[in-house]
Amino acid sequence: MDINPNTITIDQVTRLAVEGQLSKDPLAQLLVPEKRTAYADACARIETAYTCACGTSGDPCLESGCSIDHEHGETCLQPLLRAGREYQKKCAEEWARLFSDPRNRIDAWKADSAA
Repeated sequence: MDINPNTITIDQVTRLAVEGQLSKDPLAQLLVPEKRTAYADACARIETAYTCACGTSGDPCLESGCSIDHEHGETCLQPLLRAGREYQKKCAEEWARLFSDPRNRIDAWKADSAA
C-alpha cells in the first residue's frame, strides 16, 4: 500500500488504518517526529496489555510456561501475532487520535492534496 498524499486522502488513510490494514511503523512515519514517541508509547501499552493477558490465560506458548519477565516490562510477540488486525486496530486508534490534528502530521499530510 502506497501511503502517498497525492494518491490517497486523509480520510482514506485513516479508514485503512482503523480497519487494521496498515501496520504501526508506516503510520508512525506520517506523524511529526515529536509525536512519534507518544504513538510508540501508546502502542507499547497495548502490547503490554496483550502480553499480560496471554501470561495469565493459562495457555502459554511454551510447555514450561511464559518466559517473559513481566516485572521488567518485557513484551511477547506471540499474543500480538494471535491478535493480528485487532492489535493493529488498537494502535491505529491511537494514531488516528494524533493524526486528526494537522499539527501532528508531517508536511506532506498537512493538507489533503488527493481530494
